[in-house]
Amino acid sequence: MSLLRHQSAFMLHVAELIRKASELGFHISGGELYRTTEQQALHIKNGRSTTMNSQHLKRLAVDLNFFKETPTGELQLTYDVEDLRPLGEFWENLDSANRWGGNWNSFKDTPHFERRENLADAPQPVPVAAGVPTSAGSRRGAGILSGSVGNQGANRRDDVETVQRLLNLCAEAGRIQIDEGKLNPDGAFGNKTLNAIRAFQRSALGDQAPQGRVEPVSRELASLCESLPTALTPTLLALLYLRAGDKDVNELAEKIARTMANRAIDSPLRQAHFLAQIGHESGELRFREEIASGEAYEGRADLGNTQPGDGRRFKGRGLIQLTGRANYTEYGRAINREAELLAKPELVASDPALCVDVAGWFWAKRGLNELADRDELTAITRRINGGLNGLEDRRRLYQRARSLLGA
Repeated sequence: MSLLRHQSAFMLHVAELIRKASELGFHISGGELYRTTEQQALHIKNGRSTTMNSQHLKRLAVDLNFFKETPTGELQLTYDVEDLRPLGEFWENLDSANRWGGNWNSFKDTPHFERRENLADAPQPVPVAAGVPTSAGSRRGAGILSGSVGNQGANRRDDVETVQRLLNLCAEAGRIQIDEGKLNPDGAFGNKTLNAIRAFQRSALGDQAPQGRVEPVSRELASLCESLPTALTPTLLALLYLRAGDKDVNELAEKIARTMANRAIDSPLRQAHFLAQIGHESGELRFREEIASGEAYEGRADLGNTQPGDGRRFKGRGLIQLTGRANYTEYGRAINREAELLAKPELVASDPALCVDVAGWFWAKRGLNELADRDELTAITRRINGGLNGLEDRRRLYQRARSLLGA
């Protein structure tokens, strides 16, 4: 990738970062983007930097000023690591090449956000994902961690659980032996997880003095991801949906895989978008029926709710929530079960096969494969939701699915 393309990608991510900061209630002012070699030399002389190898010289770094509103209404500049950590995590989750200064070990530079082009271009293993060959240059696992896991690592809950599950996969494949037995993937970092990381570094990587840490871009993570399943198994689904229960992933994994095959959701990119959307809509497979009563849909002619009680009767159900008499009628007709579903609409939630299939039907009916091919997350969300509710969670799951599938 050329420098100009990296700069273009970087600026698009900066725009996303500014929008996210505004959503979180920050007020933002511009800081520094470009820096000449003379200015960098002056920074070194003044002790503000220690190297001439700054991403500012390439227009691949930006410093922004973030202000919080105080109870008195005043705006207060903040450099606090914990205040800005949500932005740092968001930035690094956008792309495996992105780095936030608040995560640096040598010193903390919390207003600093950069892109490292060497990380974006670094070669890593290319396994097969979900039964579909990945594109050349794809890297399964790239971007799945938001921070380091292990000795002196950031050890954020989701990252720790991800590494714990990957270590268990490696143990099942016979690549390492975890002396204390299989890890409990609870997201809590402790000695058992630390010892397992060190055991992996010794046996799989040949490290004689393992440091006991997995970085977001590292040979450790690349090697761990070599043990990822090559099909949509319950194990892979559990890695994607960390909040899902074992019962749900075991019951639904094969049905989701079959639905994707039946609806031509047959590329890693299409699958990543589909899995992100059904994951958000179902609370990561925890909810198969809308929590609300459905009373809000009563009398909604646009949903075909023309009879008393239709709002509650035809509330949202399925992994992409089917809502309204008209939609239940259309789906029932499509699968030759119209009368049955109108008489017992709760089947869309209680029957696992229908619960998944209705999501595939909706996906195909709305032409969402075409939008997925163009990688249009926002447009897909609008067609499903009618707006952009939960967009950030959908994006989080999309990035995670994309990483696991090597899209």
